[in-house]
Amino acid sequence: MLAFKKTSTRRVERISRCRCGALHAAAFTLIELLVVIAIIAILAAMLLPALSKAKQKAQGTYCMNNTKQLTLAWMMYQGDNGDALMDYTAWVNGKMDWTSNPDNTNILNLIGQNEIASVVKSVAMFKCPADNYQSPANPGPRVRSYSMNGILGGTGSGPDRSNVGNGKNYTKNFLKASELKTPGPSLTFVMLDEHADGIDDGAFMLNPGYAIGNEHWRNLPASYHNGAGSFSFADGHSEIHRWMVRGGLFSTVQPVTYDNSKAAAWQAINLGANADYEWMDDRMPYH
Repeated sequence: MLAFKKTSTRRVERISRCRCGALHAAAFTLIELLVVIAIIAILAAMLLPALSKAKQKAQGTYCMNNTKQLTLAWMMYQGDNGDALMDYTAWVNGKMDWTSNPDNTNILNLIGQNEIASVVKSVAMFKCPADNYQSPANPGPRVRSYSMNGILGGTGSGPDRSNVGNGKNYTKNFLKASELKTPGPSLTFVMLDEHADGIDDGAFMLNPGYAIGNEHWRNLPASYHNGAGSFSFADGHSEIHRWMVRGGLFSTVQPVTYDNSKAAAWQAINLGANADYEWMDDRMPYH
């Protein structure tokens, strides 16, 4: 009996030693772990640009849908008001900046007492998902990224037309949809996302008709979508337009500095012959 117990004990010891040895043999060495970590890091570095592009594309699609929905509401307003265009001075209320001004966060400026409120009920439609800029002075995220072409509707003075040339006659205001004949509804921009340093009221002003060699911005469009901006047009379609002039003093793609005075600096620059200004000028209505 004693001999049997000794034999069993030896077997258990041998089995334990075998198990420990097997476990020891299956473990990773430090070098192997470092190699695996390095491979994961390389794969992550390869995937991040693709993920970033996918995110930018999704934001661009969302932004196009916003400008499209706002423009469809703009078109519905015409049907309810005898072909009259929505007033660019009254489609939204308030005037945004980078201060603690409550207009920056007041959703009633969008769906309160204004012309588009009777049609649009979602405040999310007024904000580009790529516009995530917020200064410390703001009490919260600003509620609007989009502005309306300041030549459409209303009784305000609109853009400066003193530089009009090239055979184009810009009226003081286009008051009815039926007046948008040249270059036509599909080439007349209505909504766009405006640069965060320049957006204030609901109007985007492009002074049309500057001669080539003496072109100037008044308001500057945004470039949230990898150097591109979202536009909607009077026929109801929307698109993302990629800016061609990049880098340097004349660049259309400008960083956000949380400084409203930058808008005045843009207006002072003679762009010379600027392909981006000309693209937008060609999409202003005229007779």
